Amino acid sequence: MRAGAYALLLAAFGLAGCDRLTGEADRKIYDAEAVGYACRVSLKVPEDCMKENEGHSPTSVLAGWKKANKDIEDNVIDPSMGKDHKPEQLAQSEPVAAETVAASEVTPSPAKGEKTAAKPPKTETH
Repeated sequence: MRAGAYALLLAAFGLAGCDRLTGEADRKIYDAEAVGYACRVSLKVPEDCMKENEGHSPTSVLAGWKKANKDIEDNVIDPSMGKDHKPEQLAQSEPVAAETVAASEVTPSPAKGEKTAAKPPKTETH
Protein backbone atom coordinates (compact mmCIF):
# COMPACT_ATOMS: atom_id res chain seq x y z
CA MET A 1 0.00 0.00 0.00
CA ARG A 2 2.74 2.44 0.90
CA ALA A 3 4.75 1.59 -2.19
CA GLY A 4 1.76 2.48 -4.40
CA ALA A 5 1.32 5.81 -2.62
CA TYR A 6 5.01 6.64 -3.03
CA ALA A 7 4.90 5.73 -6.71
CA LEU A 8 1.83 7.94 -7.21
CA LEU A 9 3.47 10.83 -5.36
CA LEU A 10 6.67 10.44 -7.38
CA ALA A 11 4.69 10.43 -10.65
CA ALA A 12 2.79 13.57 -9.61
CA PHE A 13 6.01 15.43 -8.87
CA GLY A 14 7.53 14.24 -12.13
CA LEU A 15 4.59 15.43 -14.22
CA ALA A 16 4.38 18.80 -12.46
CA GLY A 17 7.42 20.07 -14.39
CA CYS A 18 6.46 18.57 -17.75
CA ASP A 19 5.94 21.90 -19.44
CA ARG A 20 9.48 22.91 -18.55
CA LEU A 21 10.88 19.71 -20.02
CA THR A 22 8.97 20.00 -23.29
CA GLY A 23 9.47 23.76 -23.73
CA GLU A 24 5.76 24.49 -23.35
CA ALA A 25 6.46 27.19 -20.74
CA ASP A 26 8.85 28.99 -23.09
CA ARG A 27 6.36 28.78 -25.96
CA LYS A 28 3.69 30.45 -23.83
CA ILE A 29 6.09 33.28 -22.97
CA TYR A 30 7.09 33.78 -26.62
CA ASP A 31 3.44 33.77 -27.70
CA ALA A 32 2.57 36.43 -25.14
CA GLU A 33 5.54 38.55 -26.22
CA ALA A 34 4.47 38.23 -29.86
CA VAL A 35 0.98 39.42 -28.91
CA GLY A 36 2.47 42.44 -27.14
CA TYR A 37 4.71 43.21 -30.12
CA ALA A 38 1.77 43.04 -32.51
CA CYS A 39 -0.30 45.26 -30.25
CA ARG A 40 2.38 47.96 -30.24
CA VAL A 41 2.73 47.84 -34.02
CA SER A 42 -1.05 48.16 -34.35
CA LEU A 43 -0.91 51.27 -32.13
CA LYS A 44 -2.73 49.80 -29.13
CA VAL A 45 -1.93 50.66 -25.54
CA PRO A 46 -0.61 47.81 -23.36
CA GLU A 47 -3.63 47.86 -21.07
CA ASP A 48 -5.99 47.14 -23.98
CA CYS A 49 -3.75 44.31 -25.16
CA MET A 50 -3.77 42.72 -21.74
CA LYS A 51 -7.57 42.99 -21.50
CA GLU A 52 -8.04 41.46 -24.97
CA ASN A 53 -5.57 38.63 -24.26
CA GLU A 54 -6.26 37.59 -20.68
CA GLY A 55 -4.95 34.08 -21.35
CA HIS A 56 -1.42 35.41 -21.76
CA SER A 57 0.92 36.58 -19.04
CA PRO A 58 0.59 40.38 -18.65
CA THR A 59 4.32 40.62 -17.90
CA SER A 60 5.24 38.88 -21.16
CA VAL A 61 2.72 40.93 -23.17
CA LEU A 62 4.25 44.11 -21.77
CA ALA A 63 7.78 42.84 -22.51
CA GLY A 64 6.81 42.27 -26.16
CA TRP A 65 5.16 45.69 -26.34
CA LYS A 66 8.35 47.30 -25.01
CA LYS A 67 10.50 45.42 -27.55
CA ALA A 68 8.34 46.75 -30.38
CA ASN A 69 8.48 50.25 -28.94
CA LYS A 70 12.29 50.06 -28.83
CA ASP A 71 12.37 48.80 -32.43
CA ILE A 72 10.18 51.71 -33.52
CA GLU A 73 12.39 54.22 -31.69
CA ASP A 74 15.51 52.68 -33.27
CA ASN A 75 13.85 52.81 -36.74
CA VAL A 76 14.06 49.04 -37.13
CA ILE A 77 10.40 48.91 -38.17
CA ASP A 78 8.18 51.54 -39.75
CA PRO A 79 5.90 53.17 -37.15
CA SER A 80 3.20 53.80 -39.77
CA MET A 81 2.67 50.06 -40.32
CA GLY A 82 -0.36 50.03 -38.05
CA LYS A 83 -2.03 53.14 -39.47
CA ASP A 84 -4.92 52.99 -41.91
CA HIS A 85 -4.12 54.54 -45.27
CA LYS A 86 -6.67 56.46 -47.29
CA PRO A 87 -7.73 54.85 -50.58
CA GLU A 88 -6.49 57.88 -52.60
CA GLN A 89 -3.01 57.53 -51.14
CA LEU A 90 -2.90 53.85 -51.99
CA ALA A 91 -4.16 54.51 -55.51
CA GLN A 92 -1.40 57.07 -56.10
CA SER A 93 1.36 54.92 -54.68
CA GLU A 94 0.37 51.65 -56.34
CA PRO A 95 -1.06 52.16 -59.85
CA VAL A 96 -0.15 48.61 -60.88
CA ALA A 97 -2.41 47.18 -58.18
CA ALA A 98 -5.37 49.16 -59.51
CA GLU A 99 -4.80 47.80 -63.02
CA THR A 100 -4.69 44.25 -61.66
CA VAL A 101 -7.98 44.71 -59.82
CA ALA A 102 -9.66 46.16 -62.90
CA ALA A 103 -8.38 43.32 -65.07
CA SER A 104 -9.60 40.68 -62.66
CA GLU A 105 -13.22 41.85 -62.58
CA VAL A 106 -15.58 39.08 -63.54
CA THR A 107 -18.09 39.63 -66.34
CA PRO A 108 -21.45 37.83 -66.16
CA SER A 109 -21.79 34.77 -68.37
CA PRO A 110 -24.30 34.94 -71.24
CA ALA A 111 -27.66 33.22 -70.97
CA LYS A 112 -28.23 29.87 -72.69
CA GLY A 113 -28.33 30.13 -76.42
CA GLU A 114 -26.61 33.53 -76.60
CA LYS A 115 -23.29 33.87 -78.34
CA THR A 116 -20.42 35.61 -76.64
CA ALA A 117 -18.75 38.59 -78.26
CA ALA A 118 -15.09 38.30 -79.15
CA LYS A 119 -12.80 39.74 -76.53
CA PRO A 120 -10.51 42.59 -77.59
CA PRO A 121 -6.78 41.81 -77.40
CA LYS A 122 -5.04 42.88 -74.20
CA THR A 123 -2.55 45.71 -74.42
CA GLU A 124 -0.07 46.55 -71.75
CA THR A 125 0.42 50.15 -70.73
CA HIS A 126 3.18 51.29 -68.45
